[in-house]
Parts: sequence; structure tokens; C-alpha cells
Amino acid sequence: METILAFDIGGTKTAVLEGGYDAVVYQRRELPTEAQDPFPVTFARLCAQADEVLAAAQAAGRAVNAISVSIGGPLQIEPGIILAPPHLPTWDNVPLKSLLAERYSLPTYVEHDGNAGALAEHRFGAGRGAHTLIFLTAGTGFGGGMIIGGRLHRGVTDTAGEVGHIRLADYGPKEFGKVGSWEAFCSGAGMVKWAHWQMPGRWPLSLTTRELVSAALAGEPDARRIVRECGRWLGRGLATLIDTLNPEVIVLGSLAVALGDLLLEPAREVVHRECLPQAARACRIVPAQLGARLGDVAALMAAIVAVRGDEIDRPSLRNNALRCALQDSVNTLGRLDRIAEVIEQTASVICDALLTGRKVIVFGNGGSAAQAQHLAGELVGKYGPVRRSLPCIALTADSSVVTCTANDFGYEELFARQVEAFVQAGDVVVGITTGGKSINVLRALETAHRLGARTIALTGAQGLIGGHAEHVVAVPSSSTARIQEAHAFIIHYWCDCVEERVGAEK
Repeated sequence: METILAFDIGGTKTAVLEGGYDAVVYQRRELPTEAQDPFPVTFARLCAQADEVLAAAQAAGRAVNAISVSIGGPLQIEPGIILAPPHLPTWDNVPLKSLLAERYSLPTYVEHDGNAGALAEHRFGAGRGAHTLIFLTAGTGFGGGMIIGGRLHRGVTDTAGEVGHIRLADYGPKEFGKVGSWEAFCSGAGMVKWAHWQMPGRWPLSLTTRELVSAALAGEPDARRIVRECGRWLGRGLATLIDTLNPEVIVLGSLAVALGDLLLEPAREVVHRECLPQAARACRIVPAQLGARLGDVAALMAAIVAVRGDEIDRPSLRNNALRCALQDSVNTLGRLDRIAEVIEQTASVICDALLTGRKVIVFGNGGSAAQAQHLAGELVGKYGPVRRSLPCIALTADSSVVTCTANDFGYEELFARQVEAFVQAGDVVVGITTGGKSINVLRALETAHRLGARTIALTGAQGLIGGHAEHVVAVPSSSTARIQEAHAFIIHYWCDCVEERVGAEK
């Protein structure tokens, strides 16, 4: 069996491993990088570990036939010369590729860790089949790699993907040689500096990234605030990349894997607020699917691509778009836990009304009209087991009333006029408006409130614009399609509650 000797060289730790061309890792050794040590000292330690790996591979009957390196930039990739990365200050113009090739007499391939991560996630992780992918290391440093048209894009000087150097602000910590750089806000080292910048008495510069992350995961309020702030900085940079490159997926490494939505949700909120809507909707922002294996698989990728080629099987762009839409819908439904309290409250309002002989009145326009009739059908008919019919009227269903009212009083009065006819004190009135500004829905809610009804608005992230309801269920999304999908989920949850409380009534 032919395998690869691989090095994952980071600013904090380095892994030396043996793996296959299918990304299976057979053995692995890890050691601290000791970045301040002179390069010859560090290189000797790496080689000592590599010698042990090679001996173990030979004893197991496996033939190592290539060397692969993943390391932070800047570097010259083809000759494999390391050009003093910020987190390896003693590695100045180090000809790493030739040193390894001469020592082990094996073909040696070196790749920027951002590029290697992009290749790993593209072939084996969250970006499989993606036409355009951006990978961000989000580790000790903050680099990136880009797959464009299914191929790795290195740029003219091998510096494509050095996004950590982008300036996001004219203030803040200094990383990558620049105050306010993206790396200064969103790398592990930068996050610690940002915490110290914000609260020097609380967070000393001796703090480690691991300690800050652990505090945030444990629920420590100050740590979570720092992470959320860094997430918003992350979102500002992502918005620029999305508007510029229009990718299908952005995959983030170490910090995103560890912190998950604590870091990514604030970033996604900024992206959806600042990006072109169609570009934001089409782009998944996810932690690396390879998780803890990412560094190991990335370390193997330079040799895998060089020896086995970089062609991959790609599904059609239509399938890619489908996966993006599915992921976007899943993400939106996942954010409903933010409004769980008001969903529960409104379910109780509906159940209490039905238990006391009141009725539910529901209305909306277009797709929301369909949602209104959906709710009425479930309550008047049945949602689960057979039970007594429950009073619910959709004000969009009687074509004669709808056309007469619209013709005689104007479309703005379409629902208010019917509310005036049917609603009594204690009834529940549900107005559905994805954009939050449908005049006929707002007027009907105001009329219902005046008549003593309980009022509920189903809407999107912006809430009601210019109107009022006792309960506003605002789905955290700005996409009409995603909002309507979430409205269907909420309606079904209401029906679940009705079945449990009202359907069981004897």
C-alpha cells in the first residue's frame, strides 16, 4: 500500500502523520511548534518524528512514496520556500521543500494551509461537488483558500486567499502587520488581543485562545460577548467575499468548529444584512465538516492532488443550488429557537381561546393566504386523530366577499371589513405578512384589537412595519421563501399543541 508522510505545521502545534490517498490516517504524532526557536532546531524535531513515522510504516508493510506539507503563508508554493509567516517568525526564506526532499529522497509537495484546507473540504468535506468554495483557516492565524470553477486558485504570486491581511477597521489590535486587519479580529491570536483591547483588566495578553474559547463554551458572559463581537467582524469580511466571488459555500476551520453557532450566527446575521440578498441566500456558511480531522486531511492534500490529480466528480449546478436552498431552510428553522418563547405563548393563546368557545380568524395575501387556509383546514377538519371540529375562518376563502369588499371599499379594507363582521371579544386574530407591511393585514389587526380580540402577527425578521399586534412572531430571516417555510412549521406546531390540549378535551 502506498501512503504519504505529511506535516501539518501551525503556529501553535505541528502534526507529523502517515495517511493514504483516500485521506485515511494510519498514524500521527503531535508536538508543540515552539515558534520562537530557530528554524534548524524546529526542523530537527520534525525530522525526528518523521523518522519514527517512516519506521512504523515500514514495519507495517506500507510504502511511503511522497511527502506533503500544509503550512501558513506567505510562501512560494512550487519551490516550497517559506517566507516568514507571522506565526513562524524564524522561518525566513526557508527552502522547506528541498530540505525535506533531500533528506528523505521522496517527491515533496508544499501547499498553503488555506489552500490545503479548501482542497480537503472540497474533496472530502462540506464542499464536495461545489463549483465555488472559500475556505478560511480561522485558527491561530486567519488565511484562506479558494476553489473557483472546481479548481484551486492560487493567484499570480501564490498569495490568493491571504484574506487575513484585509483591513476591516482603522482601529483595533494589530495582526498580520496591520492594525484592524481581519486576522486581528477573527484569528485565535487576534481574538485574544481583541478581548484584551476591550477589557484589559478582565482579559490579560497572557490568555490563550483555548482558555477564551473554553470560557465562551462554558457560558461565561464576557467571553461570549467577545465571541459574538468577533462573529460580527467575521460577517463583515464574509459579506465582502460573498459580494465579490458569489460562492456556493464558505467553510471555516478551527474556531468555527469549536465555537459553532456562537461565532457563526452573528456572522450570518451581518451577511444577510449587508450582502446582496440573492448572493447571501445562495451561500452556505458552515464549520468544516472534517472537524478535528481537518488539519490531518489538509496536510495530505498537496500530495493527493499532485499524485492523483485534482479532478473531482461534480453534480450539476442545479443540484448545488438545491443543496444551498435546503441548507438555507435548515438554518432558518434552526434559528426559531430564538423566538421559541413567543411561539409557545401564541400556541397557548390559541388553545385557551378554543377551549373557552372562542374562534380563530386568520388572513394574509398570496402565499400567506394559502398559509391562512392551511391553518383553517387543519382546525375545522382534522390534523391528527378525529376530534370535534374547531372554529377557524380564513378570510381569503370566500371569493364573493373578497371581490365585493375590494371593489367597494378598496383592497386596504379587505380584511378589516370582515374582522368587523365576524370577530368578537376573546377571539384570536392571526395576520400573516412576510414583509411586515401589508396594509390590509395591519388595518385588520388594529380593528381586531379595538374589538377586544387577541392578536397575533406572523412575519419576518423586520417585524411589523407601521402596525401593532399583541404577539409578533418574527421569523429571523429576510427571505420570503424561508419565512413562509418557517410559518408552515409554526402553524404545524400550533396544531400539535391544539391536538394535545383541545383535541383531548372530553
